[in-house]
Amino acid sequence: MQNQKSEDNYKMKSQIAFKIPNLPARLDSAKRAVRQGPKPQIPNSNKGSVLVITLLIVTLLTGLTVEFAYEVYIDTHALSNWSNAQKASLIAKSGQTLSADFLKTVRNLSYTYPGEISFPVQEGFGRDTFLIINIEDENSKFNVNSIIYKNGLTNEEALSSLKKLFEYLNINPSLALVIADRIDPDYEPRARDSELNALNSYLLSIEELKFIEGVDNKIFDAINPYLTVYGNENNSININTAKLPVLVCMHDDMTETLAEKIIDYREISPFEDKNHLQRISGMETIGQKLLGRITVKSSTFRVRASATVNEITRTIESVMDSSLIVQYWREV
Repeated sequence: MQNQKSEDNYKMKSQIAFKIPNLPARLDSAKRAVRQGPKPQIPNSNKGSVLVITLLIVTLLTGLTVEFAYEVYIDTHALSNWSNAQKASLIAKSGQTLSADFLKTVRNLSYTYPGEISFPVQEGFGRDTFLIINIEDENSKFNVNSIIYKNGLTNEEALSSLKKLFEYLNINPSLALVIADRIDPDYEPRARDSELNALNSYLLSIEELKFIEGVDNKIFDAINPYLTVYGNENNSININTAKLPVLVCMHDDMTETLAEKIIDYREISPFEDKNHLQRISGMETIGQKLLGRITVKSSTFRVRASATVNEITRTIESVMDSSLIVQYWREV
């Protein structure tokens, strides 16, 4: 039986070989192709990680580059601004010197007019560089310190003028009493709580009024153009430069109409002598009473020199008298 199976297998192989030509050779070729053919590709997960890391590094380097460029820009811009600010400061100082030279000529005049001048200086500073000088007469204003004499007593005439100035500006005149208590050396209140926290000394700057109870920003802005803490020996007001509210407050009988007449007169012919005030119709009596409180020539001026260099501005503000002694100096 064993021989019979072998014979049957041989016959089957012979039949298959007959039906598929060159079968043995084909089988050998297929085996060699399997052994020598390309190996199957296995996905590599490390390639994705490398790509992500590369992107992160590129992003980090880009961020560092941008930040470095920004820091360089900021530092360069800051250095440029500092340089421009220093140049503007020096030019503003030169404006103060130029103003002092101008005030020397004013000192030699017999009267002072007008009360304020402003002029640009554009020579020799270079491109995008400007200087503007403003000179304002401090004697055109009411000296708020004048309401208290040096011996500590009240100057009732000056205090009355301060009250009238506030009334004209639609401000409660009792504020003048609070200011008087702020300045006088005693502790007797003129108004309710007016002596609380009072320093009992003269104001060194008009900005000190902001610390007085009842003086808010609105009130300060209203009174600031007409008040000063600087004055001449007699605290005289220059009738050539005083503004309308200041002229009105100088005497109880002074009206707005009379003050306007003074302004109209000086625009045509500035007062060279304070006695000439009586030439104005209606001022015959009042002018005589004001002789001890008025002047036609100023001795104290506020100078603002503003210099701009490439949009960077520095301003130096000073107050100096006719002898060019500086009483106040501030740079912003």
